[in-house]
This record gives sequence, C-alpha cells and structure tokens, in this order.
Amino acid sequence: MHDVTLYFDAISPYSWLALMEAEGFAQQHQVAWRVRPVVYAKLLDANGLVGPAESPAKRRYTFEDVFRLSAVRGLAFKGPPAHPFRSLEALRTVWLFRDAPNALELARTVVDGAWGRGLDLTDVGVLSELVSEAGCDARDLAQRLQAPETKAGLAACTQEALDARAFGVPTFVHEGEVFWGHDRLPLLAQRLAGTLPPVPRVVGKILDRPRAADRKRAPGR
Repeated sequence: MHDVTLYFDAISPYSWLALMEAEGFAQQHQVAWRVRPVVYAKLLDANGLVGPAESPAKRRYTFEDVFRLSAVRGLAFKGPPAHPFRSLEALRTVWLFRDAPNALELARTVVDGAWGRGLDLTDVGVLSELVSEAGCDARDLAQRLQAPETKAGLAACTQEALDARAFGVPTFVHEGEVFWGHDRLPLLAQRLAGTLPPVPRVVGKILDRPRAADRKRAPGR
C-alpha cells in the first residue's frame, strides 16, 4: 500500500475533479490517501502567486475547462452559488474528520456539494447535512468549526503543505515528491508503479543557473 497525501481546497474545481477520481485511483494503484484540507489563498500568498479567479480571462477559461473535463468523466457540473467563496468552514469540516476511516468520502461529499450539486458551502446547515450524508457525526458542528483547535489545525495543515513545497491545489505528495494538479495523477501512478524515471541531478543544476530576465509586475500585483 502506498501512502499519498492529498492537499486540496474546496474553492478549487480541480480539487473537486481530483477527489472524484481519488477512490478509483486508490483501488487501482493500492493507495492509502491522507486527506488534508489547506487554505489555497495562503499557498498563493506564500509563493507570490494569484489564483485563476483573479484573472478574468483565466477565470472564464477555468470554468470552460472544468465543464469539458467533467463532461468527459460523466460528472454533473453545477458549480457553487458564488465563486470565489469563503471555503474556511468547509475546510475546517473536513479537518475535523481528517483521520476518520471515511475521510476521503467526507471530503468528496463536501466538495461535490459545491461543484457537482451547486450547494452553498458557506452555510453551516448545508455542511451539517453533507457530514451526515457521508456517515459522520454532525452534532454541534457550528461550535466545533469555531473552536481554536480547529482553526489552528487547518493552519497547521496549510503550513505542512507549504513545507512540502505545495504552491497550488490539488497537490499530491508521495515520499517527498510533489505532483501538482489533478491531471498529474497519471504521473503519480507511474511513480507508484516504479516506471517513472527519477528526477535527474541536471534539474538541480538548471535551477542553480542565474536568472537572465524577469517580467515586470503589472501595477497592483
């Protein structure tokens, strides 16, 4: 069995696509998922990046892309009532059940609530229903989401992702190697099978080479 950490944020439709594929991938490649919610905005800030929703052209393309990908996979795609949206409560919800036997199912149910069913994940009542639907205990969920240890736990997961060199979501980490994006699952599969060549030392040498040009940032960036 291969242990793989999956870092995700419910705000990301690509995280949704990854979660919807994760169970089948696990069965096919003998993977034990370690599901960890993270605050995508914190990853972006720490790496000096902006999200796709912050660029009008990229925002439009993202939704078109996700529609195509979901159609090919036979997934219903409705999208959340608003985007971007505050995903903290949804992430804290998943954090509470992160080590439960059905943690993957809970994460998938919550995130699919937004992207597959069009539900509002900022509504704790909706989250409670999704938690119950996934077979978890939703009692006192609102209070548990506001507990200091819950907030600190999500922050710790986010820092863990940063320490693992994650800069976006979804990110998969296996034995210290990072695979970013749901479309990198085939590469992860090859790594697990031992058929993917290791990253050669020349990559490190390339990274050590000097920068010869830098793009000027647009005003306000």
